[in-house]
Amino acid sequence: MDNDDGINVDILAVGLIRPSTFLGVPYGAAVFNLLLSVEALALTENLIWLLLCVPLHGICYLVTLKDPRSFELILLWSKSSLATLISSRAYWQVSTYGPLTSRTSRKIFEEKRISRRHNHGDLI
Repeated sequence: MDNDDGINVDILAVGLIRPSTFLGVPYGAAVFNLLLSVEALALTENLIWLLLCVPLHGICYLVTLKDPRSFELILLWSKSSLATLISSRAYWQVSTYGPLTSRTSRKIFEEKRISRRHNHGDLI
């Protein structure tokens, strides 16, 4: 534990906070990989599509090399920002718990809001 060139890291603490993995990929990503490959097999009825697991697993492994929790961050982003972009972002112009602001054109939303207000007879 004594390291002079950086931060002291307890190996036990690092092991406790890492996500559960299957061959270096978090279980959620491995299950998604398997489901996608089996679905491709079911749609095409060709066994060669099961080999789709190998490059997908490699891509998932490369994504998690820098940060083991990157799939959790991608899932959190999709729950907050992506979902609101699809559902109610144009009307409310807010996102729930996404810390980054959206860089979409506000002029389009302002025109929609103004036209909606004029249609209902409200004043601006």
